[in-house]
Amino acid sequence: MRPARYIVSLLVPLLLVGCASAQKKPAKNLEKDPQYQYEKGVVALNYGLTDEAIRYGDLAVALDPNHYGGHSLLGNAYYKKGDYARAVVSFEKAAALAPGKSEAHFNLGLALFETGSFDRAEAEFRQAAAIKEEATTDYYLARVYLNQKKYDQALEEAVKSLQKNARSASAYNLKGVILNQLGRYPEAAGSFQAGLVLSPDDLNLQVNLGIAYINSNEPDKARAVLEKTLPRIQDQALKTKIEEYLKSIKTPGGDA
Repeated sequence: MRPARYIVSLLVPLLLVGCASAQKKPAKNLEKDPQYQYEKGVVALNYGLTDEAIRYGDLAVALDPNHYGGHSLLGNAYYKKGDYARAVVSFEKAAALAPGKSEAHFNLGLALFETGSFDRAEAEFRQAAAIKEEATTDYYLARVYLNQKKYDQALEEAVKSLQKNARSASAYNLKGVILNQLGRYPEAAGSFQAGLVLSPDDLNLQVNLGIAYINSNEPDKARAVLEKTLPRIQDQALKTKIEEYLKSIKTPGGDA
């Protein structure tokens, strides 16, 4: 039987935005202070007002073209809007201004990943990791390698991520997907189960566990898991796909 493919998204974007308070200045000078404009933009972004955040970011960099926070704010706002090409441009400027900041390279890596520039994203994540090791950076390096079909390297990074943060259900989900691609289906199921211990209601993990059971030729277990997911699935395309998987499983005790 041809292995079933995983059909849920892995990416849970994590962007880093700092907000260092500017020293108090006379009110009449605040509007000309790029740090003040940046801090207003961070507040706007935190409240989901991305267009306002962009306006303040533009003001900050107009007042000071070398203001790291302003460019980083613009990158985050564009990323949040799904305008990844513009996010790349802003994060590139931020990284050029602060090459020693891990978050600058990490954020640029995220934006590059979303544009499909996986080689460049890998380089930025590697640079971020060289400055400061983080479980999240390892996680996204694993995502890069997964997309490049470098499954052994992807697994290595996923394991490193879990070694740094063993409480990440998303990392267990990613590790399971990679193991599936390597044809190690029982291990994939084990990874999804570990993720569900941490996040029992995670729909992605539940669906992926059901698929792992299909790939492991355990139809009864697959049916039990996937039937429980159907009432919770809102996306019709995904629901149809799960129904197709269930139809492919024969009567209890039979083969998939």
